[in-house]
Amino acid sequence: MKELKKLIDYLKNKYVFLKKEDIILIIDLISCKSLDVGKFIVRFEDRNKQLFFVQKGLFKAFFYDKNQDEVIIDFYKEGDLCGDWQSTLLGEPSQICIQAIEDSYVVQIDTERLSELTKRNMNLMKVYNEVLKDILVYSLRNIKCNMNEKPKERYMKLVEERPYLFNRVPQREIAAYLGITAVSLSRLKRRVTQKALAS
Repeated sequence: MKELKKLIDYLKNKYVFLKKEDIILIIDLISCKSLDVGKFIVRFEDRNKQLFFVQKGLFKAFFYDKNQDEVIIDFYKEGDLCGDWQSTLLGEPSQICIQAIEDSYVVQIDTERLSELTKRNMNLMKVYNEVLKDILVYSLRNIKCNMNEKPKERYMKLVEERPYLFNRVPQREIAAYLGITAVSLSRLKRRVTQKALAS
């Protein structure tokens, strides 16, 4: 039970309407897993039937473009939920991978059993619907950002909102997330630093 405390606290704080018996039902759906750096929780073309809560560590979600270059679409740290939502909801083979970039520890939630429970438990139905709503809103914001913002704007937002990434993620992977080369990222960082020193 001790290793589940973060998840239980997360559920209690985010979904205050949950009762003790609801949380017990959720706990019955989960298992825990340790992953060494480089290991995957979602692989390309697998059918993802799990929702993951990151207890410890850091993950990247990515796919390969036509040149077999890695395109990183997101990072997940402690306290984040992750998974391939399209694969989970539609039962399709996954089009992305999610890989540990640090030694990590996750709680896995069986989404098929959770879906069955939501048919009989309104509180769990509310949780499931809120999770899906949050995913949709977050995805739409990411799409808008990627379409409308230049790399410098995205870089500055990353510095402001997720500064921990720069201490935990290799520069080439931050560049892949921003959609630029590692060389371009170095130049961008240098220009931003010089501008800050001059002001």
